[in-house]
Amino acid sequence: MTTILAMAVLGPFAAVPALAQEAPAPERDTVFPEARLPETALPVRVWSGPYAGAFVGYNISRFDDLRGASVEGEGVVGGVYGGFNIDGGPIVYGIEGDIGGGDFDAAANGVTGRPDIQGETNVFGSLRGRVGVPMDPFLVYGTGGLALADTQLTLDGASDTRTSVGYTVGAGVEAKVTDRVNARVEYRYSDFGSSDYELGKTSVSSGFDEHSVRAGVSLDF
Repeated sequence: MTTILAMAVLGPFAAVPALAQEAPAPERDTVFPEARLPETALPVRVWSGPYAGAFVGYNISRFDDLRGASVEGEGVVGGVYGGFNIDGGPIVYGIEGDIGGGDFDAAANGVTGRPDIQGETNVFGSLRGRVGVPMDPFLVYGTGGLALADTQLTLDGASDTRTSVGYTVGAGVEAKVTDRVNARVEYRYSDFGSSDYELGKTSVSSGFDEHSVRAGVSLDF
């Protein structure tokens, strides 16, 4: 009898753990990951590969050591250039060649006392190395190498032409206008040493140098 009474009293309490186990767990707030906008990569300007273009410029040229005379002149020049770049990351290096022509024609006296000494150069070219630092979208570079020019002196109706060989050095800034089109501004100094000219019965030894400022546009291939 006592057992029956105890079960009657404790029975409801014994069922509480079972009910607690069957009760569903309380719902937790759903945590969503923070939304992020997609990152947009900045365009990378690549300078590697071949290119070709055209330039116009202005030259100041001089023949000197003409037995006391100095023939100086200036004029507009133009031509074409092409080369190949290798983009090495912090440094861009490559090789470039150009050929052009201009209208340099000047006269001076001092050789015979009469204004009959004339200097002229029409065709020139160079083969150079280039080393630059990319500063997107610009390339700041230096250049130097071999330079050639056809030079002519005329004295009292007699003339002689020489292919003068020397060096050229310079620097410039190039910019990416589009992915394939580049624009540049460049300064160059060229020194062609001294050449001997046979002008009739007179032999003249003259040096030749020039300063040049050029602007060009090229296309990458």
